[in-house]
Amino acid sequence: MRSPLPSAAVILLAASLVLTGCSFSTTESSTSTGEEPAESSAPSTQESTSLDAAPATGETITGDGYTYVVPEGWAVPDQEIAGFSPDTLAANRQDTDGFADNVNVLESPAGLVTPDLVESAGVTELEGAGATDIVVNDRVTIADSESAHLSASMTSEGTTYSVEQYYVSTDDQTYVVTFSFSDTVTPDERQAVAESILVTWTWV
Repeated sequence: MRSPLPSAAVILLAASLVLTGCSFSTTESSTSTGEEPAESSAPSTQESTSLDAAPATGETITGDGYTYVVPEGWAVPDQEIAGFSPDTLAANRQDTDGFADNVNVLESPAGLVTPDLVESAGVTELEGAGATDIVVNDRVTIADSESAHLSASMTSEGTTYSVEQYYVSTDDQTYVVTFSFSDTVTPDERQAVAESILVTWTWV
């Protein structure tokens, strides 16, 4: 059974970095962000590692200059979301816990954004947008691009969800890839889903 998708979305616009999370809930809600500051971890000093997850085998999503594959049961939502215009968006249409796990991609209006900037300014912007439990994870390599990886928790209209955010870059453009998951999804499960999609990222 498909999990219905409402028209509301939580959008975190973090200055020029465009740190964006998208909340799909089975209950009607309005756009909302918190205001309390959050503690954050120090930027990662480790080298980036390559992903070795089993690739997703569902629908291929095509964006501006790239493609990626989502898991079986994920698809582009039928309806548009008011006030939210990602380059690409896909969600788990078979989710049954009241929150449709999803991924969205936006092009950074600043063009190329370095991992160092993401791990400093990005954390500050997420704090200002109401995110909590912000973590700067080890960098990973996605399609030959070194990517920062931030994790955080968000709350919208009483619904708490987790965000995993990556920054995939070409020579002159960074794409902000944001995964939003129900708080019932464990960290290991979030990583497995996100990496199964990210290993399929291809430049076109």
